[in-house]
Amino acid sequence: MDICFIDLTVEFLAVAFHSILYYANVYPKSIFETRRKYSIVVYHSIHPEVNQYIDMCLRSISECFKTGHLSRVVFAITDDGHHPLLKFVFDFHKNVCFDDAKDAYLVQTEQNLRAFLLKLSSISEKFNKLPEDISFTVYLHTNESTAVAITTNPSLEDFPLIENEENTAESSEILPLRSFPVRSYNMDVYMEMMTL
Repeated sequence: MDICFIDLTVEFLAVAFHSILYYANVYPKSIFETRRKYSIVVYHSIHPEVNQYIDMCLRSISECFKTGHLSRVVFAITDDGHHPLLKFVFDFHKNVCFDDAKDAYLVQTEQNLRAFLLKLSSISEKFNKLPEDISFTVYLHTNESTAVAITTNPSLEDFPLIENEENTAESSEILPLRSFPVRSYNMDVYMEMMTL
């Protein structure tokens, strides 16, 4: 697995997760601080427990990427019963036409990551319909052997993966957000608003 892809993607997902929490008003605005990333202002939680949970999710994502068996990450905004109301889906596909010399300095990649974050802020009015008592969950789509390897990893033993056996709710609206290459992979990002 391309370690540069893993580092770039995990870093981007960290910024995306914190930004989604901010724009969806999952937590009060007062627990966020502004930072600069990809030449724009982004929001980052300063709450230790929220940050610890996100960091553990990102470490699990990184470990799954290293096995080469992570096809999708879903960041779901959930109601008080932990049912998804809104999903941000990050799909990963191997780019068979990858040219190592193209975008060697990652300028185009940074522009695409910035464009996603700007798009996220521009659609934030769609989050106004969410109830007040909401939370979030991160779903990783991987295979069974990778899940077992993650659960036996000593650095992640306090953060086990749990198999999701719920039926998937039907979405009422799908909004494509961005599709772009990141090194040897293509990333497709879209938002699903669930039928209530």
